[in-house]
Amino acid sequence: MQPTRFTRKGLLQNQVLLGSFAAILAAVCYGSSQFLARQIVKNQDLPSLVVATFALLTGFVLLALLSWKNIREDRRAPRKALLLMTLAGFAASMGVAFNYTALSLAPVVVVAPISAASPLISLTLANLFLHRLERITLRIWLGAVLVVGGVILVVLGTA
Repeated sequence: MQPTRFTRKGLLQNQVLLGSFAAILAAVCYGSSQFLARQIVKNQDLPSLVVATFALLTGFVLLALLSWKNIREDRRAPRKALLLMTLAGFAASMGVAFNYTALSLAPVVVVAPISAASPLISLTLANLFLHRLERITLRIWLGAVLVVGGVILVVLGTA
């Protein structure tokens, strides 16, 4: 058995692998949350914004517990970083609120494929604002379109 070599390329590949695994877990969590939200807003007849608020509050508590050690350091972040964190939180919260509202009005088989278009928005924003940090190739664009299209076909095909 050969010892593991800690090269820059090897560490980067491990980071990409771990990042990909985390993205898969995120997809499972988001997919599950849409199903659960639809169940709650329809079967329990609760207002979608109340459900979204409770879900976000639960998420806030969980994230606060997981990141408690780093919060003090993050408070000393540059103003621009704090502004961007605030905007990201606002966007995520509004995304959840709109998603839960959509799920209270339309079936999950309609809402899920529309929500699946979010990678295209992320890629567009990254291409516009992060072109120095992220290189988005035609292959990445085509892959994102295929993934979104595949999700739409799968969800609509089961409707």
